[in-house]
Amino acid sequence: MNYTAEKEKLKQKTDHLLQLVKTALPDSSQLKSLSELQEDLADDYYSIIVLGEFKHGKSTFVNALLGQDIMPRNVTPTTATINAVFHSKKPEVQILKMNGEIEKRELSVTVLNDYTASSDFDPAEINYLKLFMESRLLENRVVLIDTPGLNDLNQQRSDITYQFLPRADVVIFITSMDGALRSTEEAFIKNTLQKNGFEKLMIAANFLDRIDEEEIDDAVDFIERRAENILGEKTKIFPLSSKDALEARLRGDQELLEYSGLLEIEAEIKKRIVSGNRSQEKLVRFQTRLWIIAESLRAEIELAEHLSEETLEQLVEQVQLVSEWLSKQPILQNQLQNYIYECESEIQFIVRKSLNFFGSRMREDIENRIRLFQGSDIKSLVETQIPILIRSHFNQWIDQYNDHIHELLQKLAKEVSHGLSQSFKQTIKIKAIREDVLRFTDYVESLPTQTGNASVKAGLLMGGASSIALLLGASFFIPLVGMAGLPFLSQKIAEKQLGNVKPDLIQAVNLQINGLLDQFQSQLDQYIIQAVENIKDQAMDEYDRKLSSIQFILDEEIASKKQETRHITDYKKNLNMLKEFIKTEIKREEVVNGRV
Repeated sequence: MNYTAEKEKLKQKTDHLLQLVKTALPDSSQLKSLSELQEDLADDYYSIIVLGEFKHGKSTFVNALLGQDIMPRNVTPTTATINAVFHSKKPEVQILKMNGEIEKRELSVTVLNDYTASSDFDPAEINYLKLFMESRLLENRVVLIDTPGLNDLNQQRSDITYQFLPRADVVIFITSMDGALRSTEEAFIKNTLQKNGFEKLMIAANFLDRIDEEEIDDAVDFIERRAENILGEKTKIFPLSSKDALEARLRGDQELLEYSGLLEIEAEIKKRIVSGNRSQEKLVRFQTRLWIIAESLRAEIELAEHLSEETLEQLVEQVQLVSEWLSKQPILQNQLQNYIYECESEIQFIVRKSLNFFGSRMREDIENRIRLFQGSDIKSLVETQIPILIRSHFNQWIDQYNDHIHELLQKLAKEVSHGLSQSFKQTIKIKAIREDVLRFTDYVESLPTQTGNASVKAGLLMGGASSIALLLGASFFIPLVGMAGLPFLSQKIAEKQLGNVKPDLIQAVNLQINGLLDQFQSQLDQYIIQAVENIKDQAMDEYDRKLSSIQFILDEEIASKKQETRHITDYKKNLNMLKEFIKTEIKREEVVNGRV
């Protein structure tokens, strides 16, 4: 499958359908959905994520891909933030902060140096950086994501996983030719990448220039065997000299560029972008959205055809009934609000019950970890091991319950839809109104920060990520117990009274865990409240648009009955053109086969 070609076909169908609907049914309820789909198809990005440990030449590799020496690479360690690079003729850096603020600065190495791991800034305040620059790689709606080193800033691992990896089209893992795929790298691949569906990685072995030419084949064979043991299947390794690749790009040295291995990597990137599984998944989502829209349009056309069989008196009566029903909207909305409040309380109760049980299990696990601790480096236990363990527990809970919470919200959305539909149908006796004419779908946004329905609308790279995971921002997890803040622990440690330290440590850690649980519960409550409010607002908005469509069809049929000949001809002609296009161009079997 060529993703670019298939998406272009889908975009052309969407564009044509939108024009037909604007002409035939200018008040159709589907105009908004079609416009959003059209915009999302145009704004769709291909995302490339570059991962790797410090000192593996990752920033140099990113610079070589971009064709510019822009990412800091002369300090160790370098990248301390996630950097998303977009194409633009106007160079700029946007610093996206955790509090929602966006600071804009001129793009330069000097500015980016302010966000290296050795610089004096608070990573907890920064979500990620968006860089805009001209680059051949980025021209065709490609975004390149540079990440912190995996052997440091462990907190960032979850951020990468939950914010960026789920929507990645290509993942490039940079290892070292002279020490490839060490145990820490293996752990990250197995525990993070494979669990997120990235078995087929691109693995680039850097520092080709450090290996004698006669030893290169043996080194690559060894790394391929190592990769096969980790991934469970044969994996191609791409030898790379990022230093030579960057130098070749800057000097325009084609021979050195070919030797560096960069051209082969770039060719593979392009191949995966247009034919990868992630591209297929995105295409299916777009196809499904178009099919749902077409089904609603079919229902509106059927309604128009049915109403054309009714008399003028019957149509006028229907208009009066609709007007009377609309006058009762305040009562309906009040009833709806009360129902939604009850459902909101039930969802919060279920979540709180689960979270309480989770908290008990987590405290028990960490207490056992402390009791069984026999080492001497208790400072590492307290400030590194326990925080990482707690983050892991929270992420496991999210992995387990994120879908369940959203299922509850989706069920609420369907109930609201069904209630509104039944209320209308019981009042307005239009027999041809199919159940799906007033059915609403997908009210629950996957992210509160999302700006549209597509995966990477307007460059925001978190479209399909776990929305609840984003509640665990960088400021959420801090070192649980600062040794300087607990002098009684420091004294007992100095006196080697490890057994006496543990009860005090358990008590102190439990207090911190209780605080984190309370904070997370509060954020979950707010998340659910906002999601439920979105369900109500979007349901009513969609419902108003459905009603406007029905009113338009009624008005058109009344005009037809009044023998406005030219109007009748144009209306019927446009409606038939729309019906024929949907019938011939948007077929259910093609959606199932992924060929819309």
